[in-house]
Amino acid sequence: MSLPATTGTGPEGEPGEERRFESGSVIFAQGEASEQVALLLEGEVEIVRRLGRREVVVGIVRSGEYVGEMGAIEGRPRSAGVRARTPVVARFLDRRRFLDEISRHPELARELLRRLSERLRSADDRLVELSADQPVPAAEELPAVRILPASPELERQMPAEGLVVGHFPFAVGRRPDRGERAPTAPVDLALVDSRPYRLSRHHFVILRTEDGLVVSDTSSKLGTAVGDTYIGQDFPRSRAALRRGENLVIAGGLHSPYRFRIVTG
Repeated sequence: MSLPATTGTGPEGEPGEERRFESGSVIFAQGEASEQVALLLEGEVEIVRRLGRREVVVGIVRSGEYVGEMGAIEGRPRSAGVRARTPVVARFLDRRRFLDEISRHPELARELLRRLSERLRSADDRLVELSADQPVPAAEELPAVRILPASPELERQMPAEGLVVGHFPFAVGRRPDRGERAPTAPVDLALVDSRPYRLSRHHFVILRTEDGLVVSDTSSKLGTAVGDTYIGQDFPRSRAALRRGENLVIAGGLHSPYRFRIVTG
């Protein structure tokens, strides 16, 4: 979620606390109480999650955006850690001041409400709803979309020529292991993964919207990257637009082997 860097004052006009961090410093720790939100004024941070004994960098947030806002709104412990990737200057706001800032920006308040609404439903339920909201267009109206492998791991699981996306939403996720519940909504491309999983059973969907084609992360555990945009529950947005031509999409963290080329006509 982006706001101008000049919006760091509370309702009485007091500035938020400004702090500086060296590269590698921990700004927020996974599992701690979400008492504050940080607006990045300078630099970049990594969003980091623990998978068993492993640490996974799931993406990057850059200056001009908040980190920690969803945990603060929901009053839940931090689902991921935040670490300085470069030297960082950040302004910290408590929950009350952050809500005051959001009230001044209706478009961002709407985005926040949409994301909260998404989290109240399971990924399966949201996919069913999206399917109902997106009538299947006639074949001649469908944009030409193909999803291809962009890593050795996916080259072993997908045809080299990729798959034609012939309907929307088109869902990508992990094939359930033995003993796991099968998804109630269909997954069009179900891939094999092993513990600790990089892929969620419903990880992302390709959607056709009034504004064009988008990738929507379906509350996956480790998020999705669309080019340089990171989406998912630990990031400021849950959708990213697909541009005409070739798009690199990575599911499951910055160095995940689940890398796709999505080509649109």
